[in-house]
Amino acid sequence: MFYVRTSILPDSSCVVLRGTPSEASSQTLTGRVLFRLGHSLKVKRITVAFQTTGSSKQQLQSRTASSQVQMEQVLFDASSLPNSYTVWKSNCYGRDSSRYEFPFTFVIAGHMHESVNTSFGNVCYELKVNIQTCGFGINTWSESLRLPVFRIPKEGTPHALRLTDPLRMQADWLGAVELQVLRDTVSVADNSKMRALVVIRPLQKGLQLTDVGLRLSETVCHKTATDRFGDPHSHHKVISERLKAIGDSITGLSSLPLSQEHSMTLSLPIPKAFSGVQYTMDTPRISIVHELVLTATVIGRDQTPHYLRISSHVRIVPKLALEDNFTELPPYYSASFDRLLLGSSEEQLDQPPSFSSLPPPSYGFAASTCNISLA
Repeated sequence: MFYVRTSILPDSSCVVLRGTPSEASSQTLTGRVLFRLGHSLKVKRITVAFQTTGSSKQQLQSRTASSQVQMEQVLFDASSLPNSYTVWKSNCYGRDSSRYEFPFTFVIAGHMHESVNTSFGNVCYELKVNIQTCGFGINTWSESLRLPVFRIPKEGTPHALRLTDPLRMQADWLGAVELQVLRDTVSVADNSKMRALVVIRPLQKGLQLTDVGLRLSETVCHKTATDRFGDPHSHHKVISERLKAIGDSITGLSSLPLSQEHSMTLSLPIPKAFSGVQYTMDTPRISIVHELVLTATVIGRDQTPHYLRISSHVRIVPKLALEDNFTELPPYYSASFDRLLLGSSEEQLDQPPSFSSLPPPSYGFAASTCNISLA
């Protein structure tokens, strides 16, 4: 069978840069390239590259960041051989005889621009393998794999600690209705669900509640590109929204009297990053802001509808950024050695113990973790 199958197998599915571009250290990207052959092949040269991808018109990096990234590593070179090639043989009946594997290593600079995909352009990275052969037919085989690069705050910094701040959004309308939204954190990971507790509290009598909704929106601002009025170009879109109608299915009423407090938990699906949503970021040339909006329709005493709205900024971050801010401490659960001290005589207790005579404490990791799951 005539085929060449190339598999790019990085050790991690993404590149994580910790800290701002000025403080983040370089990261090492390792992996391996695996070739499977269905026929004998004369191989001249094999290279793997970590590079930006996309056309020049689509490259946000060419307009807003540094030059394009192009790092190449030679995995195999037969130029020094007599025929300038080597023959890879394939055995259809053998499992391992037709497999060829090469490791690779790249050093990713800490100041590299993180991946982003917006209407103004994109910054995307990929691993690309090229294998050059000689003979008739196709002489160049290539395979590529998209590899996102994202940035998270350095652990222990104030920026990282602010990711776990609780969300408390509260306002009242003319002293008649109070709206409130409660969440454990102001941050939510992509490819998950954002759950929030919504409270509608009446402060006056004679009102009716028709519906309650949550909406998550994204605003991308291109700081270096301005319109004819000098304002930066921006793009606004709704990521996810949910509207819950408040009514009585038995009586058929479209609204309910707002005579007591109404509380409910609403959830919004957060899509996967770089496709349906972008990570919250603020760079010198582009900023991405996310806003959580609570809406409610209240009918007044004169049967006039009033459309209430409160909002607050939230952050869409990688899941790893939230996991780094919770530490699992091993519990001290073994007290068997404590009996050595409790059972000692009063004379021995009066003497200061030596470090060599005290047994070390026993620690163990608990089965459960203290990570907060937002999924």
